[in-house]
Amino acid sequence: MDARETRLAKNEMLFREINEQIKHSADRHGADEHAYEFLCECSNVDCTLRLQMTVAAYERLRSDPTQFATAPGHWLPEIETVVETFDGYTIVQKHGEAAEIGRREDPRRD
Repeated sequence: MDARETRLAKNEMLFREINEQIKHSADRHGADEHAYEFLCECSNVDCTLRLQMTVAAYERLRSDPTQFATAPGHWLPEIETVVETFDGYTIVQKHGEAAEIGRREDPRRD
């Protein structure tokens, strides 16, 4: 993985960390089926798109530290593959070194 791809993967980790805070805030309200606005976890640090997702849907994607939620079309084939597409967001899975960064920098790892 080159320096550019490493930087792109690290940008995505930043958005994931913010989404973890959104998830914790949603947990305090106890509305698991209510849709919350999560940030697009794409590699563009200037992206401001919001994704409507329930906490349950967010938890499903977070069960694998190499998976991220992006807006449709916001994925990069050089570091990730589309796993699933939903109304308003896409689940992507990192591969190669980007996947290793995802695992290593997972805020939920022990």
